[in-house]
This record gives sequence, C-alpha cells and structure tokens, in this order.
Amino acid sequence: MNAPTVTLPADELHPSIVHPPTIRLLTGGELPARHALMRFAPLARSGGVPVPALLAPGADAGKLDPHVAGLLLVGHLRACGEDTLEIVLDGATGRVFTLYLFEDSPGSLEALPLAPSLSALAGFLAETDDFTARRGRFASLSGRTGAAAVAEAERLLSAVFEDADWDGDDWGEAGPRDEWEHALPAYWRIAATVRPLGLIAGPGDGLALALPPGLLDEEFGAADIRRFLPSELPGVLTHEPTRRFLTEVGLPRTELMFGLWGDEDVLRTLTESEAARHDGDGDEDRPVPADAGRLVTLGSLVHDMEAVVDGGTGLLSWRMYGSAGTTPVNADVSTLAFTLWLFGREQRLDREHGFTSDFYEQLAATMVEVLASVDPVACLPAADEEDYRYWPEVFHDEAGGVL
Repeated sequence: MNAPTVTLPADELHPSIVHPPTIRLLTGGELPARHALMRFAPLARSGGVPVPALLAPGADAGKLDPHVAGLLLVGHLRACGEDTLEIVLDGATGRVFTLYLFEDSPGSLEALPLAPSLSALAGFLAETDDFTARRGRFASLSGRTGAAAVAEAERLLSAVFEDADWDGDDWGEAGPRDEWEHALPAYWRIAATVRPLGLIAGPGDGLALALPPGLLDEEFGAADIRRFLPSELPGVLTHEPTRRFLTEVGLPRTELMFGLWGDEDVLRTLTESEAARHDGDGDEDRPVPADAGRLVTLGSLVHDMEAVVDGGTGLLSWRMYGSAGTTPVNADVSTLAFTLWLFGREQRLDREHGFTSDFYEQLAATMVEVLASVDPVACLPAADEEDYRYWPEVFHDEAGGVL
C-alpha cells in the first residue's frame, strides 16, 4: 500500500506559491504527507501558513527579515516522534528552509537552507529509506560491515545530497552556496556521517556485536584500553562471551560517559563492592538488588549511576547508588563498547561540522536510531515515567551539552 501524499488542487495552495515545479509537485501527489523524519500537516491542511501569522499576539512582524516574512510554514522536522523545527517554503523559488520559531522575537528568526526544492526533499527522504533498507544505490552494502563499509555508505549518502541543485543565490540571508561554510546543510551532514556508523560492527559470537580488531585502541588509544586477566574476573562472571571480551578486547578506562573500574584491583560483585564502600561507616544496610551477588560492578556512568553486568547472562544494567533496582542499559559489553565508540566519533564529527548549534534534537534522534539498529535493549521504549532509558535520555540532554 502506497504511503499517503500531499495532494492539493491548485486553487487551495497559498497564493504566494507560484513556482511551477512546486505547484506540479503539490498537485500531483509526489510529496509524502508524513515520514519518520518530517511531516507536512500545515501544507496538507491549509496550503501553507505565512510566517508572520505564526508570531505571538503583539509581536512586531515588521522586525522579521523580509525574506523570512515571505516564507510559508509547510511542515516540521521530527525527532523521536515529536515535531521540532519548522519547515518553511519560498513559494517564488521553491527553496526549502528550516526555522526555529521564536514567536515573541521576530527579529531572531533565521531561515537555514534545507533543500533546493520540495521535489529534492522528497528524494532525500526516499534515499534515506533506501539506505536503511540497503536497496537501490545502497544494495551493495547489504551484509557488509567494517570501516570500508562505513566509508562507502558515507560516500553514497553524501552523493545523494551533494548532487542536488543547490546552486543559485536565492537562499536569503544564507547567500549563494559557494559562500556557505559547508557545502551541505548540517541536517544532511548528520545523515551522511552519523547514520553509516551503525555498519562498523558485525554480528558477534555469543555477544550482539563483533567489533573490528583494534577499533577501540584506534579511537581511545591503546594505553587507555583495559584488558583484564582471567584471574581479575570474579567467579560469578560465568558468561563466557563476556569474559572473552573483557580479556581480549577490553574497554576504555575513562571516557566522558563511562569510567571503568577494576584498574587497580579485580572486578567485584555488587555485594562485595557495597560492603567495601560502606565498611565501617554504619550504613551497611543500604538497599541493594536481590541478585547483587551475581551482578559484577563494571564502571560508573554520569548522574551518580553505576554499570553492572549480570554474571550469568552478560546483560548490562544501570543502578543508582544506594538503590535496590536496576534497569537495562546495554545488551552486553560489546554494545556498550560500540556506544562509547559511537559517542567518541560523534564528538569528533561535531567539532568538524558544528551539528549541535542548530540541529541538536535531530542529531540526538539519529544517534538513538543508530544505537537501536545494533542494540534494541539500549533503546527500548520506557514502560513508565520511572523507566529511565539511559542512552536515549542522555543523548537528548541538550541542556547538559552531552553531544
């Protein structure tokens, strides 16, 4: 069954839409009405809403940039099921922009380039879906993993966006493309550079993932990777794939989001760790999980949490210090390592591309999507308000500047 599209009679389009290819697209039903990345409800409902009509009562529309004042709200970018930035259209040129709407501050509104046209935008969405499904130009990536696959995916995705007709000086305050800091808007650079990172690791033997040899050493430095001797692992850690990973691959000693314990000592069970932590302080009766004797304390997470691994299954969970409860955080140590690698790569990419200055929510949503593609445990929907899913929550912590 075909997905619904935006199809409007020409006389229902906003009168400022005079760009012939845009009119043909909207009257011919070639734009998807809804996609995981964006939706076009304002366009489907009313043919477009002028930006001045979006301002709060009493706001001075005269302070709008003249180009922004002439744009139409046609849709919204989406992140994790929620509308985020506005998508606006120049009805005269067909150019498409994003806009963060400050209803009370019209002088602060700035339109950022998103796509050369609605037709190009529809193509970008279709190609992004093709990448996810490994079809079309991305069929050659099916079943491939590793650094070469990541590089090829980035090349192919970048070509999708770069080959569109971005030329021309009709981009408002952004100016012509040759004056942009980057050849592509950050939104599509996120897609081209972050989405392929999920291809770095293949299926594991007993663990979710098999990381390429030396991946963590290359990312964090060999001196910062801790590999354990078998004698340094507690006897309750009977999950052999976890034991192999900790002795052969290892984990970063210290990373911004995770700090490994056991650097000077053997790893201990949660029962032993709690006893040592509160020895002699009169607080030996603090609550612990009922299965604390088979949970191994692996390291610390931000926000006063610790990571523990189930000695029998290898499942990783987080625990608030002093709490009797645990919540899954990663499927196992291989996906924890992948998450830390993914975060490290994102940090380097953001320093190069400046993703978070305008598209934090979209970057966070892409990070969650990439992590979920290799570790669904980490990104399970929260069952209730108390069910804190660590990685999705911290990736979206814009106030804390996590990404």
